[in-house]
Amino acid sequence: MKSLQNKTKLIILLSLVAGFSFQCEKKEEKDNTPLLLLAALTNSPGDCTVSAPPRASINTWQSVVTANGTETISKIGSVPIVGHQTAALKITAKNGTTVALSGNSFVIVYQSATCPLSTSTRTGFTPTSLTDTNSEFTNSYTVSGTGTITFTVAGDYHIFFYAIPSRGQAASVTYTVAGL
Repeated sequence: MKSLQNKTKLIILLSLVAGFSFQCEKKEEKDNTPLLLLAALTNSPGDCTVSAPPRASINTWQSVVTANGTETISKIGSVPIVGHQTAALKITAKNGTTVALSGNSFVIVYQSATCPLSTSTRTGFTPTSLTDTNSEFTNSYTVSGTGTITFTVAGDYHIFFYAIPSRGQAASVTYTVAGL
């Protein structure tokens, strides 16, 4: 639904730009303003569309953080209108790589090197002290305090955090990566 609203807004804005450009006087110099506006509207580096059923796809408008060492990842994206927070870690894991988590958020794992993140997984890793929340999001867990993800299959993964502030959650999660 939100995607349809965004597309509708984009079409209206592009129609206005096109309408204004056709009403201008014909100039000898080529005016690139409409093209620059179109490029700015359609090019949004950092977008990360995430499929998180049973909810619709989420466009988080965020840049993914590459996991390394010990850090805290904070809200780097949000779901407009509802005010939910998102964050994502990208990791190239080896068999035995461990990611220790500390925070309060939904945790969804995708075996993917790049966005969009289309299909979450429950394979290729073992969760410890994470609560199964498959009824909230397909293949999801919740970290509430501390938990660990230990990868059993080498590959590129994204660990996506989705937080609902009204439930006391925040997409501010401290992580420690070991065994890269």
